[in-house]
Amino acid sequence: MKKLLLSITLLVFGVSAFAQDLPDNPEPGKCYVRCKTPDVWKNEDVTVQVSPAYKKISTRPAEFKTETERVLVKEASQRLVSVPAVYESRNIVVVTKEASQRLEKIAASTTTATETVVIKEASQRLELVPAVYETKDVVVEVQPATYKLEVVPAVYETRDVIVVTKEASQRLEVVPATYGKETITYHKKDYGSSLKVVPASFSSDSEVIEVKAASAQWQMSDVAPDCESSDPNDCRYWCYKEIPAQFETVNKTVLASDAKVVRTPDCVNNSDGKNCGDASYSRVTLLTPPSTRVITIPEVTKIEKKTVMVKPATTRRIEIPAVFKTLKKTVMVTPPTTRVITIPAETTTVKKTIFTPESTRVVDIPEVTKTVKKTVMVTPPTTRVVDIPAEYSTVSKTVLVKDAWEQEVAVPAQFKTVTKEVLVQKGGLTTWKEVDCKLTENSILPINWNLGSASLTAEAKRIIDTRLLPVLKTGVAIALESHTDARGTKESNQNLSERRAVAVSNYLISKGINASQLTANGFGERRLTNRCADGVSCTEKEHAQNRRTTFRVINQ
Repeated sequence: MKKLLLSITLLVFGVSAFAQDLPDNPEPGKCYVRCKTPDVWKNEDVTVQVSPAYKKISTRPAEFKTETERVLVKEASQRLVSVPAVYESRNIVVVTKEASQRLEKIAASTTTATETVVIKEASQRLELVPAVYETKDVVVEVQPATYKLEVVPAVYETRDVIVVTKEASQRLEVVPATYGKETITYHKKDYGSSLKVVPASFSSDSEVIEVKAASAQWQMSDVAPDCESSDPNDCRYWCYKEIPAQFETVNKTVLASDAKVVRTPDCVNNSDGKNCGDASYSRVTLLTPPSTRVITIPEVTKIEKKTVMVKPATTRRIEIPAVFKTLKKTVMVTPPTTRVITIPAETTTVKKTIFTPESTRVVDIPEVTKTVKKTVMVTPPTTRVVDIPAEYSTVSKTVLVKDAWEQEVAVPAQFKTVTKEVLVQKGGLTTWKEVDCKLTENSILPINWNLGSASLTAEAKRIIDTRLLPVLKTGVAIALESHTDARGTKESNQNLSERRAVAVSNYLISKGINASQLTANGFGERRLTNRCADGVSCTEKEHAQNRRTTFRVINQ
């Protein structure tokens, strides 16, 4: 019973999932396939130097010994572990009706008020006020103050002054040169050198080349064994399978030190500092060159009497005061003016009616709210880093024991080219694509296979280029099926059909088609199209009809 319920649940889930993944707005009579954008790769050649350039001695080889060394063969790395998001429910207030306003009418009204009206404005008149005078004493300056100048003569005194009667001068006196003796060492004889050859030394190493980066692709699972649906796709599911990176280890030899020549002189210098091949002689040398000495001749002076002005002549100012006289003067104390007399205003009281027009008053209508439950992501999904430790290995290296000598021979470096696949563009599941309905059924690829051969001829490649390659470049996936005739054993025919299907697949991959778009199967002689089974006599043309390769567009 449980098994039956599980099968029904899987069937319902598969049907609903498949129904939800159908194309949008399909047209009657058209065919569609689910396409996946393939990963786009390109090949890059990486050149690795497996052996360095070095020098060696051609007549007597160098002797080496082997030593072991612990080397890093794989660097420490990291991998990411997915940590799912955390959610929680919260209450939020939702406004179901926004706040608004309405207008309320206010009727018009009238009132009676009294008002005082001015019937004659207030005014003024002017009255004349005469000026007031008085007599005062006034002091008048009849002669202004001044001054006169008086001359003060200069002051002189007599002082002794030293007069130079002959200025200071110089005379030159010749100082003769001085000489001495010294011993001069010179190189009398050259000596050659003895050469010793030091051969090159090496160590073994390896380099790990990533020939294809890590990726992932969608894969459909096998049909569930208890599937009760007529469509096997109802009992399958898609998995995004990780494809690990591919590495290639290249062993190489590293040059530790190149071959060299040690030069040893035939004559060694003495410890007393005397060099090989040196001799000496005596030489008179100039210690001090001839020169002149300057002798100073002092100046000649004489004392003379001299009158010197100590204080220059000046002037002294004598002040003369001003002369004044007192006079009588009549002065106006208060000027004539006018006085303002105010005349008050005349008023009367009247009644008037004040009219207030009708108006409106704004009445606020509050908003209406509602509390609802909402699921909120508290913590977003993250990844956790897991460290992967480094890996080490012990390698052997060659160490120089004895030098090679005589003629030097240059050995060039050796290189190895490794092809590396680099991911240019990441692929993945996309949408449905319209295709020719004929392509969803097995269509014959008219390749004329030679008997017993799985090699593609030039004509076969041309057929693939014109018939199959354009279909694959639209992004769809195809299933390749290859069949043989009944001649030969069933095992050999099965193997031959599989090799033929793989040959077509490999050629398409070499033309830039992603391997995830290709499915290649061989069926041997199990699906003959005519009567030519084992033991039946048929013509070569009839047998050629069974030697066929077909293709059809499939879902990815």
